[in-house]
Formats: sequence, C-alpha cells, structure tokens
Amino acid sequence: MSSTSSSAFLLTPLTSCIISLPTNTAFPTIDEVIMALDTITHIVLFKYRSDITWSDLEDHFKYFMSLKTRSLHPRTALPLIKSLRAGKNTSWEPFSKGMTHAFILEFASQDDLDYYLTAEPVHLQFSKDAKPLIEDSLVVDIRDGMLFGAKAEHPLLKGEEGLWRGSCHCETVRWTARLESAEHVLCHCATCQKLGGGPYSCNQIISKDELDIVFGNENVGEYKYKGASGKFVHCFFCKTCTSHIYHHQDVMPEKVIVRTLLLDGGDKMPATGEIFAEGKLNWVKELRDNLHSDN
Repeated sequence: MSSTSSSAFLLTPLTSCIISLPTNTAFPTIDEVIMALDTITHIVLFKYRSDITWSDLEDHFKYFMSLKTRSLHPRTALPLIKSLRAGKNTSWEPFSKGMTHAFILEFASQDDLDYYLTAEPVHLQFSKDAKPLIEDSLVVDIRDGMLFGAKAEHPLLKGEEGLWRGSCHCETVRWTARLESAEHVLCHCATCQKLGGGPYSCNQIISKDELDIVFGNENVGEYKYKGASGKFVHCFFCKTCTSHIYHHQDVMPEKVIVRTLLLDGGDKMPATGEIFAEGKLNWVKELRDNLHSDN
C-alpha cells in the first residue's frame, strides 16, 4: 500500500474480519487489537409518539443518561457502559425513517452488552418504562472497522446441553425449550388435526419453566378452548405467520406442550410415541407402504 494512503487494513485471522487502521499511527500491539475487537458500539434510534408530554420525555431522557453510572457489572460492580452519547436528529437529509433521537453506547465486550440487554435490572426497568413512549425504534451494533463477519448470537440462544432453539416461520418469535430427550410424541386428536390442518402434531410435554420466549413475545397471540376435561386449553401462536408454538392446559398448570417440529433440528428427531391413537387417520399407517409400492 502506498505511503500516501490515509488508512491501512489489518486482516485478523482470529475473526476473519478486516479492521481499518490509520497509517500515521504506530502499529498496534496484539493486546490493543484484541481490545479493539472486543469493544462494541450499541446504536439506538427512537421515534417517539407524538402525544407524549414534554415532562415525560424529559424524565425518559434523564433516566436513559443515568444508565451510564447505574447499569453495573454483576461481578465488578463497575459501570457496564464505557461511554454514552445522545442527541436529536438535525439532518436535513430525508433518510431518517422518522427516527428523531439517537443514543450511542459503548461496551467493553459482547458479554457486557448481552448482560445489559437481557439481565441488568436498571436497564430492564428502563426498557419497560420507555415502551409506551416509543412508536418505532432501530438498533445497530458495530465493532469499529469490522466490515465482514457473522452477527452476534442472542445470549439465550447459545448452545447448551439439552437446550433447543425454536422459531416461527417468519422468525418474529424465537424461543428455547429444554428437552430430556430429542424426540417427537405424535398426537392424533381431532383438535390437533383441526388446528394444524394435518394428520397429527409433533409435541413434547415439558415444565413451563423450561420454555423461554427469547424475543417477539409481544407478537404471540392466544386462542383458547375448552378441552375434554372441561378446563381451558390455551394455544399460543405467532400473530404474523400463525406458527403454533405451544399449548398450556389449565388441567396441568405447571406444564406446557411444545411443538417439537418447530425446533432447530426437529426434522431429524425420531417419533418415539403417540397419544390419542384412536384418532389416527386410517391412511397414516398405510402411507409409507403405499408410497414405497408406487415406486
């Protein structure tokens, strides 16, 4: 690269990404490179509702800015946020998509950002309080100079023994379910046939504490009906694509019935049992033999 160039690019084999470095500075040490790779900038854009009061906005802004000192690391008790900047959009360009305010937060690592977003109590309360004020939002996370590479994984979707990830068809709703064994139990009841439009559903009954809607919970709808027991059965589904996620029956309040075919890798799970076999369609057991004979 020519000495007149204003910047250079460093290809890091650890991440297969490119980092832009000024050429008029000393070449960084490996520790500085790793620190630069770890630092992440969290950019939040908000469009506020037009009917909220100025005093509500003022309290909201004050609360947001206080997160710089109030959101603390769970082990060190030091601030999670390295820096926090905020301002109102003043651009004359017509590309704001209606967003009026920007907040730029810097974190030392992805782990710190993950904790801030999913577990840090002060921020979680702020998010809950802010939700009624916000009409729309946009969030972008970047590492300075990293122009290629995979996006970060949701911390609650990271692989763990027995923990399975699930998503609806449009991926608006995502969840995790903990299974003792990776298998389907087929249900041939008339309700499953009617709700799903198929000969049976693929399920497992698990503790309700083992199901976690990771995000998109606001897009989960509910349909309920009275089951054979006379008690209600609550069916939860994605409002956008109608994927049927799980059931909760009043007759067994501590359990949920998850749709195992919606889990990643569900298509490779074996079917090891069935219930309401009396409702099985006659052609189901004959289907495989008939298809093979046609070939």
